[in-house]
Amino acid sequence: MAATLALVAGAGARFVPGSSAAGPLARILDALAPWLLAGALILALGATVLGLCRLGPGLVAAALVALAGLGALHLRQSLPALPGRAPDLRILFFNVCIENDLPAETIVRAALRQDPDIIVFAEAEAVAGGLPLLKDRYDFVSPCRPGACQIVLAARSRPKRFWRMSLNPAWPDRYAVAEIETASGKQVFLAGLQLLKPWMSGLADTELERLTAQLGWLPGPAVAIGDFNAAPWSRTLSQIHRDTGMATARRPTATWPVGAGRFGVPIDQVLVGGGARLVRLSPFGAEFGSNHRGLLAEIALP
Repeated sequence: MAATLALVAGAGARFVPGSSAAGPLARILDALAPWLLAGALILALGATVLGLCRLGPGLVAAALVALAGLGALHLRQSLPALPGRAPDLRILFFNVCIENDLPAETIVRAALRQDPDIIVFAEAEAVAGGLPLLKDRYDFVSPCRPGACQIVLAARSRPKRFWRMSLNPAWPDRYAVAEIETASGKQVFLAGLQLLKPWMSGLADTELERLTAQLGWLPGPAVAIGDFNAAPWSRTLSQIHRDTGMATARRPTATWPVGAGRFGVPIDQVLVGGGARLVRLSPFGAEFGSNHRGLLAEIALP
């Protein structure tokens, strides 16, 4: 029974619409699909050993098919890194966490030590006191007003264009876009964002529709980096890939909860499209007071 429940939850949750009564629970379960299916496989093997000579092997086969299907889905929606390419941009993203007790200057200095071309902070109110340090090193730091400081973007060179907008009415200004020109003259649109938790029915579905419309509009090479609150194999990321063509990392980096380290769930993502490709992706900032690990992404542009 336990094997069957884990199998149904791991394989079926991603097909349940968020607007249905079971939608909120399904959005929690589809983030955990690999763990649920692995658990189903282990339990099914145990049932086989205990003598369920028909049901046990049947559940083993079903779990293996479901894991293969999940793997195939991830392959379709992701692109491998290109470590042989020279990166054009180094982008650091960190969801600071509004309850972070560390001094803002400590967090900002840690980000600066990575020497990225662009820094994106989410829940940036927690680092507002350290923004003068950013302004000393970067030509552009997006405005941050008390009580309205969700996304902060800092860039070495001033963007050709920059704008922010709200994707939902509850938490405004969690989507920011900069049109960047690199030192070598290459162009890229960079979107920094933080999405609602996908089990917040209604609001999350509307927000996702607005996000895909915005990302789908970005012309040419584009990168979206941020806290998607969803795993690469989830229904949320499948919809983004289907509607925009943007791809996740083939080898995602676990980011939440921070205490789980590399065994956590990768809910912070880097998406690339329009010929932009990921060169390297590594975690950042496990020791800097957030409940998320950050991401340091190196990007090659066409």
